[in-house]
Parts: sequence; structure tokens; C-alpha cells
Amino acid sequence: MFKPVNRHILVDYSPPEAKPESGILLPDDYVAPTEDYVTVDVLGWADDVVIPVHEEAQVIIDKKMLEKITVEHSNYYLILENYVIGVID
Repeated sequence: MFKPVNRHILVDYSPPEAKPESGILLPDDYVAPTEDYVTVDVLGWADDVVIPVHEEAQVIIDKKMLEKITVEHSNYYLILENYVIGVID
């Protein structure tokens, strides 16, 4: 099992799937608006994390700061403790 260190929190994040073409023509430089903050489940955390999290807790994070890493063909998503906006009780 992957164990985060240095104030990182391991989260369960599923990137949104691409939507099928709708037939509406948009400019090539158009970027669809996205949510900046998402709610994710906590899977693990570093020993030096000070915010009160536990396994299966839900936290709201700044999605732009989410880090994806691949270890032995498995994808993991990490967020630094500073980018957790709040904990849902």
C-alpha cells in the first residue's frame, strides 16, 4: 500500500469522463467551465498532517492542486494539507 509523507493526504478522486460530442460548434480555444473545488474521500495521510482527518472522511479540496502519481501501474491522487478547504463531518 502506498503511504503518503510530508503533509500529503491520499484521496479517492475520479476525473470526470469526456462528454460525447453534442453537434454544437464551438471555437477551438473554448474551454468549458469546471468546478475549482471538489469533495473527495480520504484514503490515507502522512503522520505529520495536523488537520483532523480519518479514513473515509470527506474533504473539500482545490482541484487544481491535486497531484496524480503512478506507482507500479496504479494511479494515486495526493493533495497537500494546505489545499484542503474543509472537512465534512
